[in-house]
Amino acid sequence: MPGKTYKDGMVGLLLVLIVLLTSCFSGPAAVRVELPKPKEAPAVQAFMHAQVIPMTDPDLVIEDAVVIVEGKTIVYVGTEYERIPATASRIDCTGMWIIPGLADAHVHLLFNALDPLLFLANGVTSVRNMASLTDSGHDDARFAFTDHLDFRDAVAKGEVLSPWVYQASPIHEAGTGKYFDASLYLDTSGGTEGKQAVLAAHQQGFDYFKIYNKLPASAFFSIAAEAKNLGLPVVGHVPHDVPVETVIDGSLMHSIEHLTGYLNPFGTMKVSVDALDSIALRTAAAGIWNIPTLEVWKHVVSPEKIDAIDADPWTRYVPKQNRDIWSGSIKSFSKFIHNDVEGYSTLPSDHMEDFEMIVQALIKAKAPIAAGTDSGTLNVVAGTSLHKELEALVELGMTAWEALAAATIHAAECFGEADAFGSVQAGMRADLLVLARNPLEDISHVHSPNLIVVQGVPYSQTELVGMLDTLVSENFL
Repeated sequence: MPGKTYKDGMVGLLLVLIVLLTSCFSGPAAVRVELPKPKEAPAVQAFMHAQVIPMTDPDLVIEDAVVIVEGKTIVYVGTEYERIPATASRIDCTGMWIIPGLADAHVHLLFNALDPLLFLANGVTSVRNMASLTDSGHDDARFAFTDHLDFRDAVAKGEVLSPWVYQASPIHEAGTGKYFDASLYLDTSGGTEGKQAVLAAHQQGFDYFKIYNKLPASAFFSIAAEAKNLGLPVVGHVPHDVPVETVIDGSLMHSIEHLTGYLNPFGTMKVSVDALDSIALRTAAAGIWNIPTLEVWKHVVSPEKIDAIDADPWTRYVPKQNRDIWSGSIKSFSKFIHNDVEGYSTLPSDHMEDFEMIVQALIKAKAPIAAGTDSGTLNVVAGTSLHKELEALVELGMTAWEALAAATIHAAECFGEADAFGSVQAGMRADLLVLARNPLEDISHVHSPNLIVVQGVPYSQTELVGMLDTLVSENFL
């Protein structure tokens, strides 16, 4: 690895951090709305005459199958129709396809209170929320949710209509520089602080421990050791002070976000291209997950292209204040390049071939990949962005089943919840999508589900869109 390339990458990612802090974590107050409560799940339901893609084995389809649901749980999947209880509500799914609800492995539930319904309307029934508020952030008017742990628990109790939430801790980072935001970041500058931070996050009940760019190596290694002892997965950005090879060979992180460590998104690769296949094989052997979030990098574009996001009809559910913040952030990246700021030589969208090369190597090596989007930041719209991410994974070499797995059974494995969701089989949560067309023939067929079953309750996409329209008219117009 050339020394200059690694140094430039560290400088570039530090500046990325500064821009993200000033743009994503500042600006007008968010609108807080009361999301609807879920409907009560029927006692027993039978989804009949469907083609079921259980996601337990590649390309397995159960023809003319019935899925029996009791309350919020799948109790039977198969072709024995005599198992249907006489009291069951029967839903005819002739000619349709049933798959697990989708999961987005990297989201930010920060500013837009409509995001949970946006996810559901697009078939996303589980999300990994990759930042939480610190104690000082709970009363901060910039944020749409006051306490992410409380929100996670309310979803699990069936008190609010939302995807299931798996919650990362506040972001752990060295508290240096003008733009350190105490509402979202915790100053973690050394080994002792790192160990104490892991203990605190574990006691508070976070599902993951989130780390970031400027975390010192001493804190990182302390965090990795203590988190391993407690069984708390470490997720986030590979810190500047720690080579990605060290992370991989020591299995020191559970998941690497955005391909950090492999490259500088605004410049060059941080690993040798000649060594990439070997590093990908080492990643696979270590069992470290990657969440590439190609969607977010594609949206870091030149200023004249920013408004193209408004062509997405789902953008109408993102408040204008959010879109304005995103646009300001994206424009600032081009200014850095124009002003020859060190570490900034190109926009991510202008060298997507580097991101794609890394993903192709990971796919070839059969390294663990979960689909995530970084929705909530930089023009990435909740829900619909996951469909685009899956299409990109297919274009880069995944089969349709593998891409679907990255947002279902493999995502569940990444979340540590493969015994709860991600497949259609007895004992799993009744989070399902009923599709008009076969997604194994074309992954884009996940775009418009006929039914979204959430905690055992079937909703049409039209019904969920109606809820969004009502909340927009009551709160944002």
